[in-house]
Amino acid sequence: MKTEYDFFMIDIEHLKGKKTFPFQLYIFNPAHKKYSMFLNGNRPLTKEHCDFLNFMLERGGKLAILKNQRKTFLTAQETEASEIPSLKDRELHPLEKERIMNIKLKEMYDEKNGAFSFQSEFEIACQNDNFEKIIENARMEILTFSVTMSPTVSLALHLAKTHLLQDNYLNRIVATSYLLAKNCNIVDQDALSDIICGAYFAHLGLTQTPLTIARTPYNSLPTTERSLFQKHTILGHHLIKKSQLNISERCKKIILEHHERASGGGYPAMKYGEQIETLSQIVGSVSHLFEYSSGKITGGKQSMKSVIIAMKSKSYLPGLEYDFGEKVFQSIITLINTDKIETKTSSEENADLKKAA
Repeated sequence: MKTEYDFFMIDIEHLKGKKTFPFQLYIFNPAHKKYSMFLNGNRPLTKEHCDFLNFMLERGGKLAILKNQRKTFLTAQETEASEIPSLKDRELHPLEKERIMNIKLKEMYDEKNGAFSFQSEFEIACQNDNFEKIIENARMEILTFSVTMSPTVSLALHLAKTHLLQDNYLNRIVATSYLLAKNCNIVDQDALSDIICGAYFAHLGLTQTPLTIARTPYNSLPTTERSLFQKHTILGHHLIKKSQLNISERCKKIILEHHERASGGGYPAMKYGEQIETLSQIVGSVSHLFEYSSGKITGGKQSMKSVIIAMKSKSYLPGLEYDFGEKVFQSIITLINTDKIETKTSSEENADLKKAA
């Protein structure tokens, strides 16, 4: 995994009008904050290459060279290191050094344990009621995030470092939300950090509601108390704004919207379909999964497997929701392999759910 610390930047003038180079050229894309291979060594720089390069540079892109090709670059381009501002030595911040160490640790961990399969590990975690490996993998990945990208990314790093350590209810929701977002092809660190912080703060508003309401299964709450419970999204959003915590507007939207549903039946604003931020639907769907299976909605615990089977078949069960938008819904129902039912059929699982509900 290459990071910004593996490259140094050059200006187009440093190419000195040449058409071939014994080193590789990379382009930094500011939109995705990623380095991509632009031109392999000894390949000609064509007009099409030049047009694309100028297009990227006009939009804030940058030319980059791998630091391990520093000597090759300086020799081939007859350039002194002093002429390249990005080659001037600077002392790395302790957090940058820590990040480099975390990247190396993650690479060593992956090399030793093989590729991480979220779906497989989630199923094992549910079967054993042990999410340590899910949480550990999420934490290791988050600790490789950039330390200079944005306040929300920095906060996500801090929360992962200080809180994403134990297998508990909240950490299960945070880690699963993060990995489900990646399962939905969301890879941008800004968006993933919004998910992390949003999942941690989503139920902050419950601290402002009576404890008896927070501890009572949702389906058992009288209408008045249910209305008080539903206000936790607005209260949480208000607390974050009042605290002046420097997080993104999208993260605040997750806190406010995580109970909105694509059918328009959610709260607080009864938003519909694409009016709802996808990241809000991810945190909302994962929270709902754990709330339903743990009994926070019906009062009776059920296996995660049976809840997802009921979701997949869109069975009517008291308090069970599945209208999280098609993309998120499809990612949720693939978390458990429902084709391999070990001891019970889908109808038996649903019967158990109805009995518990």
